[in-house]
Amino acid sequence: MRIKSVHFIICLAIFSLLSKPALSENILNSDDDYSVKIAVTINGDDYIMGKLEYSNHTPQYPLQLVTFNPVAGDVHTEPYLFELLEKTIVSKNRHRIKCRAINDKYGAGAIIIGTIDFSNELKPIVHLVNEGGYTYIDNITEKGKEVHKKYIPNIWLGH
Repeated sequence: MRIKSVHFIICLAIFSLLSKPALSENILNSDDDYSVKIAVTINGDDYIMGKLEYSNHTPQYPLQLVTFNPVAGDVHTEPYLFELLEKTIVSKNRHRIKCRAINDKYGAGAIIIGTIDFSNELKPIVHLVNEGGYTYIDNITEKGKEVHKKYIPNIWLGH
């Protein structure tokens, strides 16, 4: 009798753990302390992939980007740093930002605005546009994921 009740309690515990859906709430990051890495595409081009890091840790820049661009079988890499001009916390772990690229040789000094939403750690959302309204940085697309697997499969770009 005692063994049956122990088995019942163990089965009940296992069932309760497995029956609950995984919570997607953000348990690692808060608005006060965050560091999020997001896989992105640049300028809406699936062949220009990147790893965007948004963080409030000092002394590093709050917004950093490394791009990977396959050209003729070689992958060209370029780092970018962004100066954060404004940050507004819209809701928990959802920030509206305004920034400027410090070392972008193509669009030097261009103002970039948009939203970074990391309320779901497994699927953070980023959408940044330039002054002309064109998408500058966006989440990686399915085509971008295929290109990533083909050219740089050993590099983790983020969520």
